[in-house]
Amino acid sequence: MIPKSRFSLLGFLFLVLGSFVLPQTGFAQTKSTTVSALDEAPSFFGARRGALPRVKEGISKGDPSLIPAYEALLKAADEALKIKPPTVTDKTRHPVTGNLNDYYTQAPYLWPDPSKSDGLPYLPKDGVINPESRNPDFADYSRGQEIGRLVETLALAYYLSGKETYAAHAAQCLQVWFNNPATRMNPHLQYAQAVPGRNEGRYIGMIEAGGVVQAVDAAGLLDGSTHWNKKDRKALEVWITDFLDWFMNSEYGREEVQMRQNHGTMFDVRVARLALALGKTDLARKKLTSVKENRIARQIEPDGAQPMELRRTKSFNYSEMNLTGLTELATLGEWVGVDLWTYETADGRSIRRALEFLRPYVQKLPEGWPPRFWHYKQIVPFHPEILAPAFRMASIGYQEEEYEAIVEQFPSFKASSFQLTHPKR
Repeated sequence: MIPKSRFSLLGFLFLVLGSFVLPQTGFAQTKSTTVSALDEAPSFFGARRGALPRVKEGISKGDPSLIPAYEALLKAADEALKIKPPTVTDKTRHPVTGNLNDYYTQAPYLWPDPSKSDGLPYLPKDGVINPESRNPDFADYSRGQEIGRLVETLALAYYLSGKETYAAHAAQCLQVWFNNPATRMNPHLQYAQAVPGRNEGRYIGMIEAGGVVQAVDAAGLLDGSTHWNKKDRKALEVWITDFLDWFMNSEYGREEVQMRQNHGTMFDVRVARLALALGKTDLARKKLTSVKENRIARQIEPDGAQPMELRRTKSFNYSEMNLTGLTELATLGEWVGVDLWTYETADGRSIRRALEFLRPYVQKLPEGWPPRFWHYKQIVPFHPEILAPAFRMASIGYQEEEYEAIVEQFPSFKASSFQLTHPKR
């Protein structure tokens, strides 16, 4: 948790002046971001810095750009109240340790070898999900994603509505998954994305951390609730600390951080959010600063292509995933004063170039223009709207109206909770 700052008069003047200067630099702030808004913002880093207090105020005034998303959020939260808190101990068996508290999943793109009677070792089919890998009897993948969705939905609904029922269920989900010794997930991903016949888990399985990181970050939205006290928060912080230590310092973590594609990008996203949730701003700043050379300079070509993603069988989807991760890192940078939006290498590699590379494939063309053809391998249909979050973050980061025009092409996005966490300027 980042404590509320106590500003000196000089610090106050710098911050006020900064709210007017930063937009001209391209660094993602808005002129309406005030000291009071930042002070009142909850410690939730899945939202833009300073955005949630303004959204809460906008909802109270019936802002038509927010109401569809707010109503959809409350509907989703009401549905979430009916869902039993998930836990890793819901599986019936653990194929490796036998300890149900250990998170376990099977590699999604690995299939039985048809030439072997036992199918071992499994063989890769890139981009083709083996349904066996999603079997909840032994695989925790769906539960790991669900805990993130549930807690964020409920906690955000609580923050914006003040309804304690939402906070109570969010707190229960957090207790079951992270704090209760009988049901908690052990703080590691040692057995994620195992390959039958080859290994008991792989470092690339660390990419499945998204759900748990989303959940522990969203816990910051519960501050002030009668159902989530300092003791609960302290217990959760112990889990986050242990998980972050494993994430960064384990053999798996030392391998994953070196990945030069979406795995490396998402590793950085998770480390930054966990560090911020713990109030480790120096660690978050160091990690986000490293994105310039380690991710932008090495993952993006001067023309904006992301070659490591384009080589995949679902090249559009993976290009989107990595670009969305990079724009999320740039948005996280706003919390600690790291400007990734305007960073550009000498030969022109930048987040903006990557956006421009994909832009022609999502932008609505004038009537009569021929459709643009994606020249890379894509074994499943791609849906342009999956890039809406990236272009929304970029429209704010660059103050680029043309990027927001792309977002406006997708009517379903109007009801997305992303409208609440990352509202347009």
